Parts: sequence; structure tokens; C-alpha cells
Amino acid sequence: MDSIDRLYRRIADVLLRDGTSVTVGDLYQHLVPYRAVRADMAFSELAEYEHALLRLLSGERDYLVVERVEVQEEFQRELRTPNPILGIYRDYADVGVYLNPYAPEVPDYTAPPVAAPKPAASVASVASESASAPQYESLDLTEVEPMPAAAPAARPRPRMCTGCRSPLPGDREVRFCPFCGRVLAPIPCPECSAIVEPEWRFCASCGWPREHGTPPPPAPEQRLR
Repeated sequence: MDSIDRLYRRIADVLLRDGTSVTVGDLYQHLVPYRAVRADMAFSELAEYEHALLRLLSGERDYLVVERVEVQEEFQRELRTPNPILGIYRDYADVGVYLNPYAPEVPDYTAPPVAAPKPAASVASVASESASAPQYESLDLTEVEPMPAAAPAARPRPRMCTGCRSPLPGDREVRFCPFCGRVLAPIPCPECSAIVEPEWRFCASCGWPREHGTPPPPAPEQRLR
């Protein structure tokens, strides 16, 4: 369990307990503010906290969903830049956030138990035990700890639609979301034939606005290279 899992576990515990909708501002101001979680989460500086929260808001590991898809996509693009603005989520404090109902289970974090220190033996007792003990050591096989059982393999998470966040079929190539119709595969620009990625709103070559119409993506063997 890393900082992303622990921060999500703290957010999930609060949202499941209260059952209320929250905004991005509620997260970093009230639910999991840096000053309240930095010790438990072992954040050495504010940048580590902001990086973890931005990754959660971008949809990483399918833990959280931002109600405005274009905002979550902007967080994803910012994280892909060489020097991302980690506090960019503060510009969207009023945007709603909710738990992904298909999010994988995260085990509760518990610190390992600390063994109690043994009382110090007196010099007289140590000398007495040394004198009465045999001069050889025997191997006690009953004290050998068994090997821990292998952890079960993690269940693969389904791919989620970037539009409606519904799980997509995993046994075939998915070019459209079967629930909301969102295009999930690159398409050729109808103006210049350049490839337009699914999350782009305009063609990078000629500026064609995708909102004016989205032609169906071609089959894999017909795509332009």
C-alpha cells in the first residue's frame, strides 16, 4: 500500500461514513487537508501530497471520478508534462467528486506491531546461566517459522470509459463506448487526414473542431500511418 492507496482509503472512509457529495475543494480543505494527514501519510513536503491528490483526481487506479470529464482529462494531461503544476486542482474547487463504484478494494492500513523490549539481565544471573549451560548449542526445529503463503493474484481491473466511467468489454477491441457512444479510438481528421486522438477536442494539424462531428474510427488495418 503506497501513498495513493492510503490517501484514497482516508477519503473513502469519510465519504462512505457521511454519504454526502463533495467537491474538489472539500477534499483538500476539509476531508484530507495536508496539515491533518501529512504525519499519517508520511508526506515529507507539500509537493508529495499535491502529487498524490492530483493523481487520484486524474482517475489513476480508477479510485475517484470527477463529475466534469474535461477537468479530469486536463489533470491527466498536466501529469504527462515534464514539470506539472501539482496544485492545478485548486482552480477547480467547485467541481464535484465521487467514489468510483467499480474501484478495487484497498486493505486497511495497519502498522506492524512493535515487540516489547526484553528486560535487562543482571550480571550475576548472566554469570550463573553461563556456568550451568552446556558448551554446545542444539538446533530446535520447532522454532523455525513457516514460509508465508503466497498472496493471491490481483484481480485485473476493467478498462473504464472516459466519458461515462462505465466498465468496457475486455474480450474485444472497443472503439465506441456501448453505454454513451463516446469514441475511444483514434480517428482520421476529415479535413487533413491526420490522426486525432480520442481525448483531443481539435485536430493538431489543421485545427478541425471535433465538436462539429465525429466520424467513426476506421478498422485497425485501414488507419493511416
